[in-house]
Amino acid sequence: MIDTPQTSVLRLERRGCALVATIDDPTTRNAMSDALLTDFETLVARFQCDEAVRALVLRGNDRIFCAGADLGGKTLGGSEADPRQATVALSIRGARVYAALNAFPKPVIAVVEGAAMGGGMGLASCADIVLAGPNAIFALSEARLGLVAAQIAPFVVARLGLATTRRLALTGSKLNAAQAAAVGLVDELLADRAALDERLDALLADVQACAPAALAATKSLLDGLSGLDLATFAQTAADVFADAVAGEGAEGIAAFKQKRAPAWAIA
Repeated sequence: MIDTPQTSVLRLERRGCALVATIDDPTTRNAMSDALLTDFETLVARFQCDEAVRALVLRGNDRIFCAGADLGGKTLGGSEADPRQATVALSIRGARVYAALNAFPKPVIAVVEGAAMGGGMGLASCADIVLAGPNAIFALSEARLGLVAAQIAPFVVARLGLATTRRLALTGSKLNAAQAAAVGLVDELLADRAALDERLDALLADVQACAPAALAATKSLLDGLSGLDLATFAQTAADVFADAVAGEGAEGIAAFKQKRAPAWAIA
């Protein structure tokens, strides 16, 4: 058995050789909240060197994978003494979590059911393998809220390529499960939950047949091919994101909370 640490919105459990981390936070629609960031930080610190864990599986609860930024929370665009600096710090923290999951030294498998919006799509893009059910929906929806798909950009581009990422980020349009598979965001589209679980177990059997150190070395080698300095990019992206939050994002977040269209979307 794996000795799992205490977490607040991630449910951690063993499945064969894997650790399954299920985001279960209905109040935020599984958003990238402060609590979720803390749980991911705890997960990485505890399990990245744990030899008993051969793979990491990311899932959402039954209704949704991850809604992206926690727009209903108090941190983003909040009333801190220096709101911009608080937003920059939050953005940098998110960048570190995405980078840590992307570089996790064991295979990461995302099982997507329901919506993976904004940062949720970025979370899926950090996985090595993405499985999806027929109700999966993906979108880089930030611009529709006056925000910028900033810290997730390197991971989405690495998975989809620049042209497809541009199209999705500059329209905010949604991809259904079949469309996501067609552009390469989803590796395998399965018919239902039972088929997802069956395929997941088969993949975990394949992982267990591979040497753990060889897999870690392979991931490290492949990650080095991009040549992007993620730390430098994270600061640039945080500044761009903070400017958006203080600008058009203020209207976008207010519209989201008030369940109305933002001013720029009204003809």
